[in-house]
Amino acid sequence: MFSHEGSDRSDRENRLLAGYLAFIAGFTNSSGFLLVGTFTSHVTGNVGRLANDLAKGNSPAAVSAVTLLLAFFSGAFAVSVVLESRAFRHISRAYAFAMGLEALLLAGFTLFSNLATAAHPRVLDAGAALLCAAMGMQNGLVTRISGAVVRTTHLTGVVTDLGIESARWFRYWRRSLASVVSERPSVTKSRLLVTIAVTFLLGAVAGALVTVHLGAPSMLLAAVAIAGLGFYALRHGRVHDDGAARLSRR
Repeated sequence: MFSHEGSDRSDRENRLLAGYLAFIAGFTNSSGFLLVGTFTSHVTGNVGRLANDLAKGNSPAAVSAVTLLLAFFSGAFAVSVVLESRAFRHISRAYAFAMGLEALLLAGFTLFSNLATAAHPRVLDAGAALLCAAMGMQNGLVTRISGAVVRTTHLTGVVTDLGIESARWFRYWRRSLASVVSERPSVTKSRLLVTIAVTFLLGAVAGALVTVHLGAPSMLLAAVAIAGLGFYALRHGRVHDDGAARLSRR
């Protein structure tokens, strides 16, 4: 699943990875909202919050909003640096390292939440920044590996594309009834979009339910899930490299 990038990847590989990561993103987003009162898997809401804080003259809150934006940016930047690095023998190992960093951020959020004794808005924003960085890393990672075909941390574009594809299917259906030949919409794209939307929703529901019962430790489940995927990538990389090494010795 992590040995190919962009157009070299199969539709099934993209769909499996998208579904898994979208579930984690939905879980993190809803869990984080219950814990710190901020949606952290996208930046749109924080841009709106920044504008609102500036309009009200609330400088400390505005600075925190900027911090959240920078945290998401920094996550995407950091994962791109890792994936562009030549320090790894195989790209799948770079993906494993990147997902390990994301898991550490999610686990760090749990530790921070347990140590923080105040519920001051700026303290909550500090925790939210960790989640924003983690989501920035995940979005950067899946964008890179899929060749910008998949993004898993927000649904605005996904729902928009679903609306467009649904209109195409509707037109195709109407023309088929009229025995008019027309180009069939992409089943592959529709499946991918539905997979992301459904798994993000399921992850969001799961995150909310688990957080209501467990509180901050619920984020450890997301950390374990992303770490497990990183371990899979690491093992995959070892198999690939070992095979390449054997071939090179022949």
